[in-house]
Formats: sequence, C-alpha cells, structure tokens
Amino acid sequence: MTETSFKFKICILGEPRVGKTSLIYRFIEDKFSGDYKITLGVNILTKNFELKNHGLIGLQIWDLGGQEEFKTLRKLYLEGSRGALVVFDLTNRESFEKLDEWIQSFKEIRGEEPLYLVGNKVDLKNEIKIDEQEAKEFAEKNNMELIITSAKTSVNVEKAFNELAVEILEKSSLLTHA
Repeated sequence: MTETSFKFKICILGEPRVGKTSLIYRFIEDKFSGDYKITLGVNILTKNFELKNHGLIGLQIWDLGGQEEFKTLRKLYLEGSRGALVVFDLTNRESFEKLDEWIQSFKEIRGEEPLYLVGNKVDLKNEIKIDEQEAKEFAEKNNMELIITSAKTSVNVEKAFNELAVEILEKSSLLTHA
C-alpha cells in the first residue's frame, strides 16, 4: 500500500439539499443517486487520490448537515479543517442568500484557510435562478474561486476537490518540502 504524501481535513458546507453529499459521492465513488438521505450532524468520508505533480493525497471530507439545529456544532466540526467547499444550489435562491452565514462561520473558526464557492446543479438548466455572473461577483467579493458543478453529470466535481487540494498545499508551503 502506498503512503500518502499529504493528508488533510476539508469541510463541505451549505444549506440542506444543495447536493453536498452527492458531490462527495461523485468525487469518491464516481456515482450519483437522486435519493441520498439528508445528512444529520456530520458524515466523514475519506479519499486517497493521485494529484498531478503532488503525489498521493489523503482527504478526510467532513459533510456537514446544513440544518439550523446543527449550527451550534459547526465550531467543533470546522476545527482543524484546512479548507472548504461552500456549496449552493443554482436553482434555489435561498441557498445562495445564506452563503454569507456559512462563509462567516468558517472564517471565524479557520481564518483565511482556502474556501471555494461551488454552484451545483448546473444540469437543471431550465430551473436556474442564480446566473453565473451573479455567482462570480459574489465569489470575487468574498475572495473565492467559483466552480460551477453538477454532481449528477459529474461536471467539474473532480476539479472542485482538486483545486481546493492544490491551494491548500500551496498555502501551507508543503510543496517546498516535497
């Protein structure tokens, strides 16, 4: 068994039913199911994968339940996270409007660790309520990269996780020691 070059924890944040769990399972198993159960509390999954030019990476992915009743546990869940994907549903304006709260929670606990904005469900073209330009402006305002994804069709899912991993590696200066 090959040793991972780097291991770190990331969190997936956002309102309920934006597709966080679907994104994770698409990334880990390259599978999609339309009927995942809503995450209660936190679900922790891992994936080891080869990251071009960086070796074998081990990710511990914390899928945080988005319900209001788990808000008090966020601090505990976010502790030790090296970065996060903040996910909203392109077809659900409320999930977009609550992004500030998720970003603030993360930054209060983790400071300036890398955050990526993920607009999910781009495959539902006729139902999109937040256009890419509006999402891009929000991302720029919050000093984040925007990645538009579809867990269903796998569009940009791997890219989101890979880019976050690369930024974490670069930010932590681990590349200079590799």
